[in-house]
Amino acid sequence: MINSNRTLPRILTYQGIPVWRHAQILQWAAQLASAILVVALVMWFFGNMAFAIEDRGIPFGFSFLEREYQTPIGEHVLPYESSNSFLYALIVAATNTLVVAVAGVILATLLGIFVGVCRLSPNWIVSKLATAYIEFFRNVPLLVQLFFWFYIILALPTVREGYVIADLLYVNNAGISFPGPVAGGITPAVVWLALAVVAALVGALAHRRLVRREEETGRASYPLVIGCATAVGIAAIAWLVLSGIFGDAPFSISTPAPQGRFGRIDGGVTIRAGMLVLLIGLVMYTASFIAEIVRAGIQSVGRGQTEAARALGLSPVNTLRQVTFPQALRVIIPPWISQCLNLTKNSSLGGVVGYTDLTNVAITMTQTAPAINIFLMLMATYLAMSLTWSLIGNLYNRHIRFTG
Repeated sequence: MINSNRTLPRILTYQGIPVWRHAQILQWAAQLASAILVVALVMWFFGNMAFAIEDRGIPFGFSFLEREYQTPIGEHVLPYESSNSFLYALIVAATNTLVVAVAGVILATLLGIFVGVCRLSPNWIVSKLATAYIEFFRNVPLLVQLFFWFYIILALPTVREGYVIADLLYVNNAGISFPGPVAGGITPAVVWLALAVVAALVGALAHRRLVRREEETGRASYPLVIGCATAVGIAAIAWLVLSGIFGDAPFSISTPAPQGRFGRIDGGVTIRAGMLVLLIGLVMYTASFIAEIVRAGIQSVGRGQTEAARALGLSPVNTLRQVTFPQALRVIIPPWISQCLNLTKNSSLGGVVGYTDLTNVAITMTQTAPAINIFLMLMATYLAMSLTWSLIGNLYNRHIRFTG
């Protein structure tokens, strides 16, 4: 057989093996063929879509983005007026979705970790309560849960008869209002936020360097205290300098208070009912899945690791924090990324509870603008958000894999 292979032309062999029998060559050929097939199918799909659009006279193009939207957006983080363009309205709606997605991921992760750890608690009551939470919220459809929380919020008293706590917290069926920061000006606020991020990075670098020095020398360097003090000090100096330059502090605290005959709450920070319902529903639902991920990750760590830590005198909490959980992260992070993606995509249900998210605004736009173009932009926006979560999670996963 070897002699017969040597008689073949060199172009028909690879590493002395005929190309039609070489496993690597066959894999390359299969991947190339599948890629050509996928590209052909995509081109065929969009070609047919373009032909149908032209044949039926369906409006197509993106010139509508420069027109005035002329439709109010009830809840918006960015400043918005009806005279703004379609493009800016989409940016405002995307910001609303992004705020819910980021806040939801953070809160769901914290709640999921807590419930997942409680699921493994030796206390029978705590463990069973965590199990009941997981099984209930994981198996009830999200849409049903959103309607449940919607009617709970709707059952609260009206604005004039709502609950007031210490004249600082107002709870009613319109939302929750509490004291919060208000920018003294766009420029000083943005500059200080940028400097605060730099201060946090400098503090993190100082903490890391002091930890390394403490490990090398064995002398206490207090890395956490010094790192935090460095970050706070830089941010405080920047605050004082900007206040002197602009004549006003970058931020001030605004307190909510009822105004007018209807008792409308002005000032402070208000989380309106739609956003509150959507956030509660997403957090409670997604946390039940994250809790199971955390439980499986912790149980994947060998029992000997826990026993060794306890033999060294570590408490159960320190064993979990310093030994078990860091090793479990390698198992937890990949499925956690999937839950971040699911939460971001599930936020598109905000319209059913009155929250003006990206999908809700896009559907409203289809009444006066080409629907195909709007939904192409909608899909591209959600794809960008999902890829961003994947990038962040994969970078962190790679970091703990090589440094853990």
